[in-house]
Amino acid sequence: MPTVFNNFWIMFIVVTVANGLIWKYKSKKYIEQKPELKESYNKLIKGWLIYGNIPWVIMAIGMLSGMTKRMDEFFNPKEMNPIVILFFISIIGIWIIGTYWIFLKKGAEKLVAHPGFITQTEKGNEKFETMKIKLIWIAGILGGIFGIYIMFNQDFML
Repeated sequence: MPTVFNNFWIMFIVVTVANGLIWKYKSKKYIEQKPELKESYNKLIKGWLIYGNIPWVIMAIGMLSGMTKRMDEFFNPKEMNPIVILFFISIIGIWIIGTYWIFLKKGAEKLVAHPGFITQTEKGNEKFETMKIKLIWIAGILGGIFGIYIMFNQDFML
């Protein structure tokens, strides 16, 4: 069982790629209706695949290089293992980049304009969907910050 648990990063990568492939498949019907969206759908999927896998690749490097011995080390960042700290820095970096994109680069509006990713927006409901994406993003960030706070202030013995 420890071997499966210590290679859990493989599942995270598979799920991230599977989501990208599902979105690629779902986007086909929308691209048929609006062919001009093809490039931007591809760009969104590529961004997901790249940014979505950064933490898992760092985790894989840690596990495969021996810098981490067990997966549960990633739940105990206060031990200050460099690869674990890099893992958390990557997540925080993605949050910062994502926040910038969603709020300042109109990323929420882009997601709403590309049905099949997060929303199935009906005409006239775009503002509500945009606000919903922004609120969910903020809630996710706050939950993540709380989780990191807990990990830095508790002892996890797995």
